[in-house]
Amino acid sequence: MHFKSALFAVTGLALCGMHAFAQSPKELKTKSGTSVVVVNFLNARPDCSANPGPIAVPVIREKPANGIIQMLIIATDVAASGKCPARKVPTTALIYTPNKDFVGTDSVQIEVGVGNQTTLLSYRITVQAKAEQL
Repeated sequence: MHFKSALFAVTGLALCGMHAFAQSPKELKTKSGTSVVVVNFLNARPDCSANPGPIAVPVIREKPANGIIQMLIIATDVAASGKCPARKVPTTALIYTPNKDFVGTDSVQIEVGVGNQTTLLSYRITVQAKAEQL
């Protein structure tokens, strides 16, 4: 599987109690038949180990109409910071794969809970036709 990008920041909409705040969907692009990382949940430990910290299990609130979302463990490059050198860390990623021969726009919403806070992440995914090979 080829992934268009390796790491997207987890940004989104905070839900406080029963109140929701408007958010514009994050725009992603991929080619027909090519998977793309929608979100990568990185919890690098401050002790510099390659073992990630715990993450909340995401919930798909709006499934894509023209593809699927899969949860995979992938290796993510973590930049050096503080006393920690650059390293690879296993992370949980949600991957979008468009249906065969689909070209157009799809969307997905993912809910992530951390402690008492819930965040709703929205994505609009543009699937472009494959470039013809000469």
